Amino acid sequence: MVNVRRDLIIIRRTDTKQRILKESLKLFSEYGYEAVGVEMIAAAVKVTPPSLYKHFTGKKEIVEAITDMVEELYEEHTLSVTDLDDIDIEQMDEETFVNYLMPLVENVLHDETLQSIKKLLTIEQFRNERARTMYIEKIHETPERHTRNLVERLFKLRKPKEKVDVDYVAKVLTFPATNVLNRCYCEPEYEKKGLEFLRKHLHKAWQFYFA
Repeated sequence: MVNVRRDLIIIRRTDTKQRILKESLKLFSEYGYEAVGVEMIAAAVKVTPPSLYKHFTGKKEIVEAITDMVEELYEEHTLSVTDLDDIDIEQMDEETFVNYLMPLVENVLHDETLQSIKKLLTIEQFRNERARTMYIEKIHETPERHTRNLVERLFKLRKPKEKVDVDYVAKVLTFPATNVLNRCYCEPEYEKKGLEFLRKHLHKAWQFYFA
């Protein structure tokens, strides 16, 4: 027989744990890790500090859980070409290329959790070595690596007449997207202009490298 009461307790504990992570991330991204105490987190979650300790032993364990969450979110949101088969790549045209990439950028831009993570990593990269390496990996290296994968497959299957520097083209595509995202995070009113520029840039990149 199903133990309904036990299942409800587990659900409530999971929900509280997720709220602790969410509120902790918000506080860390606003004030920095050192400035936030367990009492502040408990108040934001609307639980007592002893209740919070039922889920986490302290700030360090909360940060470790947030780090795991960062890994999962960036894997979910960063550009991936695993869902594109060779036929998709061979038949890709300029409009398909742009319409494939733009929603990926917009999803990253509008995800509130990713915004908080970006703020946190930006603050803590100057104080914490682990945050610095994660900032470099998640904000720069991972998007560039996935873009390089797409570019490499495009050139391989479309067989350009001349040899092309894949790393260079990947950077040409990635760097403007990163810059637009960074500016939109700190200047939200720039979003429309930034996304328009990025769409135009992707069209021109296609025409130059893949047409």
